[in-house]
Amino acid sequence: MICIPLGGIGFEECMSMARKEAFVEFRFDLLMLSLEQVKEVVNAANSCIATCRPGKMDEADRQDILKTAILSGADYVDIEVESDKAFINEIILSARTHDTAIIISYHNFEGTPAMPELEQIVSDCRKAGADVVKIACQVNHTGDLQNLFKLYNRDLRMVIIGMGKQGIISRIAAPILGAEFTFAAPEVGKETAPGQISKDKLLSIIRQIQE
Repeated sequence: MICIPLGGIGFEECMSMARKEAFVEFRFDLLMLSLEQVKEVVNAANSCIATCRPGKMDEADRQDILKTAILSGADYVDIEVESDKAFINEIILSARTHDTAIIISYHNFEGTPAMPELEQIVSDCRKAGADVVKIACQVNHTGDLQNLFKLYNRDLRMVIIGMGKQGIISRIAAPILGAEFTFAAPEVGKETAPGQISKDKLLSIIRQIQE
């Protein structure tokens, strides 16, 4: 399953993409929509993840956005593992009440931790309440990629992403390795993470592999 992240676009384009694509991630920190518009885009989506990364708004606003998305029928909600415990618990309470799957995520834009630390991060995500563990790390050498792939050797719902040029293969291999889903940009120039390739390119590579 391929998830298309949406960010840096207006409300009308967001609505159009939500209706067009089978599965989208709303990067609400990059969309800047009103709560009413959040409700509308989630209602319009076939299937979606609600995500609102920290840094561009305060915690109360982030919480309002995520809870609005959950109430509107979001299939998944993504919460950062390093978030305040009270924040995580509040979102989880809402998600559990409305049958929204909980993604607890870890992001490292500098590098990939060593294997023992990665395993601890997986454990921390599970303890925080994850239905799905998501780990996305910058890949700086082959060993990083190998360690990320090793994380799939367990009976857990996971999404493991290697960011950057050397991590691209992880986005292609993810469904084969048992990932819940993988990510692809709607088109070239609309990437929301380093190393993200377009949906068309990803589908083309998958078709070539299957031939």
